[in-house]
Amino acid sequence: NDQARFMLAGLPDPAGSKWGDLFEAPFSLRPGLIGALNDRTGSRYHARLVSQPETSTPRPTRKALEPSGVNHVITQDPAARAALDMAGRAAQRGLPVLIRGETGTGKEVAARFAHLASGRTGKFVAVNCAAIPPELMAAELFGHAEGAFTGARRGGAVGLAVQADGGTLFLDEIGDLPLGLQAALLRFLDDFSVRPVGGTASRVVDILLLNATNVDLEAAIAAGRFRADLYYRLTAAQITLPRLADRSDFNLIAERLMADLAPSMVLSKEALVQLRQHEWPGNIRQLRNVLARLALGERQIISAADIIALLPARANDLSEHGQSVLRDVQSQQIAATMGAVGGNVSAAARKLGVSRNTIYRALGRRISRNCPN
Repeated sequence: NDQARFMLAGLPDPAGSKWGDLFEAPFSLRPGLIGALNDRTGSRYHARLVSQPETSTPRPTRKALEPSGVNHVITQDPAARAALDMAGRAAQRGLPVLIRGETGTGKEVAARFAHLASGRTGKFVAVNCAAIPPELMAAELFGHAEGAFTGARRGGAVGLAVQADGGTLFLDEIGDLPLGLQAALLRFLDDFSVRPVGGTASRVVDILLLNATNVDLEAAIAAGRFRADLYYRLTAAQITLPRLADRSDFNLIAERLMADLAPSMVLSKEALVQLRQHEWPGNIRQLRNVLARLALGERQIISAADIIALLPARANDLSEHGQSVLRDVQSQQIAATMGAVGGNVSAAARKLGVSRNTIYRALGRRISRNCPN
């Protein structure tokens, strides 16, 4: 058998094959590789190799590398597909990739996609640069020796860079990395040598470095918040994931998410129209949260009325007074969430399913309103 078996990644063919179907293709890609394939009808797919020809040499299992998020890569949109193509090609060459896009556009899923495309057999290790206290970040990335600092683990700890040896290190929200740690990361990228905090011995690791941000790094460089030399090291390849509202495959994404959340439920055409009209500032993450709430109901067919009852009115459908009231309510909710997460803008954005810029705009409105003329 000289055929390999691939799993579709979101591009159903004209004959009606569904998500997750397997199809036969000439064995031209190594296991784990995600790439563009053309079938006999000329339809183009992104696929993940799930088995190899019986006559081929056995290869190491990749069971540990099957993150659930990868099966949610839906790439019928030309811009999203081109971005994933670029990330996959760069990853195969071992080049660092900067993944840009608003919150909720699927940056980590794209990173996992690139990791599998690279063919690496090591782990995919993700770290959120905004979620770790700056004073602990170096120890998290590079590990620490016993007694290196107050609260250090007995016997020391292995850092994330070493855990990713042979695989991929994904630095999410790289734009929030403090300047001091940017310098440490730049030194690491010179030779990929890791020395634990408080340690004396170093070791070299072999990693694919992927990064993601929704921060305008060029503006951050101009403001002195991000190092230009690090920026150039991280951007051998750059991709930008499109906003959900701009994607041509919105219906496919919504239907796929609904099928995952509640296989017995279906979105009516009218419901899809209502969903499509929403702005989705939180993008795919926000859409999934909305559909998860719908999945708690008992209806088998989701109607337009169900969507209207669940989603807030769009600002451009309201009067000037209504828009002002809506903005005030949104600002109050954002302020309350900021208080609950200790003022962490990134954490508040994730909790609300909105972008960091939305948080800043809302906070700016409250400050302006409360300042005396």
